[in-house]
Amino acid sequence: MGPLQLSTVRETITELGSCAPLSRSGGRFPLGPATVPAMTSPTDYVLGTHDPEAERLRVQHELWLDEAARAWDAIGAVAGASVIDIGCGPGLVTEALAERVMPGGGVTGLELSPAFSQQARERCARFGDAASIVEFDVLQARMPVDLHGTMDAAWIRWLLMFLPEPGRVLDLVRQAIRPGGFVAIHEYVHYPTYGLLGGGPRIAEFVQHTMASFVRAGGDANIARRLPAMLAIHGLELVHARPIARVARPHEPLWQWPAGFIRTYAPRLVELGFADRAWLEATLAELTAAERDPTSVLMCPTLLELVARRR
Repeated sequence: MGPLQLSTVRETITELGSCAPLSRSGGRFPLGPATVPAMTSPTDYVLGTHDPEAERLRVQHELWLDEAARAWDAIGAVAGASVIDIGCGPGLVTEALAERVMPGGGVTGLELSPAFSQQARERCARFGDAASIVEFDVLQARMPVDLHGTMDAAWIRWLLMFLPEPGRVLDLVRQAIRPGGFVAIHEYVHYPTYGLLGGGPRIAEFVQHTMASFVRAGGDANIARRLPAMLAIHGLELVHARPIARVARPHEPLWQWPAGFIRTYAPRLVELGFADRAWLEATLAELTAAERDPTSVLMCPTLLELVARRR
């Protein structure tokens, strides 16, 4: 990938990362990948290495652990398996995977940030050689030769939607997993399901503006629609697909995941020129009114779980 493309991706991550939603407790709930925080250099994040960010990722991990575990079952992430966690952050998922594959298995986490890599090493130190962390830039680096064909399975979540060349990551996956090995991917397939059931015109506009901002920066909010064909091109045979739709009510912790993103990204949409201040005020007022209505239901963007086998 050339320097211009790499710059485009990093601008995308900067815009999205500066808008990680706040939870009621002050932590952050991302409406996307664990690694969206803004980067000040090619190897670090502004929001991604201190205590608030660690709390944000912990909450995300807890909210999505059950769904992730279903995918891990599908790819055979069980005792004795070797798994690669692409974009492992501070190692929360890496740790959970290590617990699943022990005894006899192992996990390798790939992570861009040196600070996150260190946190992941510390978190997974109790597993000894069974858990390793590699500082790795999926936008530029080649898969280490000693990892070629050594993995039984791979895990990717909320990463491909931000890349102008997501096929590069699929190439890395194919290099890492053995023939017959599996990869599980969680990416959005129908972002427009994001919204209030039964109404919410301003929030519906917010979703459309958000998708347009992703496209402008080189990404694709609905990347999962393209993945079945892309998997085949990169030597990965689709064997399983499952939609994941989640809804939240105002009194539930999950509510702050989609609602918080509206509050923090809507002002950014104004800055980017997609809307004006009057629209922003109307959108936030609509969300506040929904939160005061106990009958409100806020739907998250629909995810697609894909499981593919290396040929």
